[in-house]
Formats: sequence, structure tokens, C-alpha cells
Amino acid sequence: MSALLRLNDLCGELRPSPAASWDMTIDLSELATLYVDEHQRMRRMLIRRGMSAETASDAVQDAFLRLLAAKLAGIRDLRSYLRRSVSNAAVDIVRAERRAGETIGVDELEQEKLRDPAPLADATLVMREQIEALSRAIEMLPPRSREVLFLHKFEGLSYQETAERLGIAKNTVMVHMVKALGLLRSRLRAGDEATI
Repeated sequence: MSALLRLNDLCGELRPSPAASWDMTIDLSELATLYVDEHQRMRRMLIRRGMSAETASDAVQDAFLRLLAAKLAGIRDLRSYLRRSVSNAAVDIVRAERRAGETIGVDELEQEKLRDPAPLADATLVMREQIEALSRAIEMLPPRSREVLFLHKFEGLSYQETAERLGIAKNTVMVHMVKALGLLRSRLRAGDEATI
């Protein structure tokens, strides 16, 4: 639907009753021309200011509705008046959205306070089973590979420090680590496949 037809539809909804008196110095055709000329420009201006496309369209439409309802006598620069109306409509929409968010939703900080830090019972059970499977797989490692794994992964020693403590070469430590990690990986995968 063209912008002019949309504006005419809006004008039809807002036509004053015969008892209402409007001091209009601008006719509807001028306003329709202004709408066609300025609608997209005003919408893009609000989008550049960070507003969503939908909200920007709403703000521009609200501004034109206000313009239709306003007494336009004494307005010297209708385009400037329109820009100010669009800005004001945008501010009103943002304020209304904030108020709606404050009254309806709980902000993220409050949600974080309400969230229970303890894991769910089923997650705890799964973790416990995984730890038990890892412990069994570590126990099945060859003694030297298990010792190298503990020193490096659990005590935090470097390969060089592990080699010095065990009296073996650094390359040997690396071989034991690769062997230990490979065995653990294969045993844990086999255990996963067995449970499926």
C-alpha cells in the first residue's frame, strides 16, 4: 500500500467531528506530500540513532498522527516541526517500553539472584558417574603413565619438572602423557558407547 493511501486511511480515522474546530493552515494534500517526502528519511534517522526498524516506523507514524491532530496555525517550518515531533514520539515510545519492562519483567540482576547456583539433581548424578568412570580409567593406566599424568595434570608440574622428579627424560614424559591421554580417551569413549 502506498504511503499516500496509508496516510489517507489515517486521516479518515482522525477526521474531526463537525462540532470540532481545527485551525488548520495546511491542507491534507500538503500533509500527504510531506508524509511521502519525509517518512523514510525520518525512519532512517531514528534507525541510525539505534532504534529498531519497527519501532522507528511506529514513532514516525505517531508523529504524523500528532501532526494531523495538532492545530497547525502559527507553525512556520513544518519540516522542522515534524523532525521535533518524530524525536518526541521516539522518546515517548522508549519511555513506554521501559515502563512496561519495569512493571512486567524482572531484570537480569534479579533473575541472577533468584537462580539456584547448585546443579540439578540429574546433572549431579551424571557428573558423579563421569568422575567415577574417569577414576576407573585412570586406575587402569600403566603405573608410570599414571604417575606422569598425576604429576603433570594434578600437581601442575611442567614436563621438565616431572622428568626431573622421576629421573627420566623430558621426551619420555611426553610419550607417557600421550599414551595416558590416548588410553583415557579410548576407555571413556568405550564406556559412553556401552551406556548407549
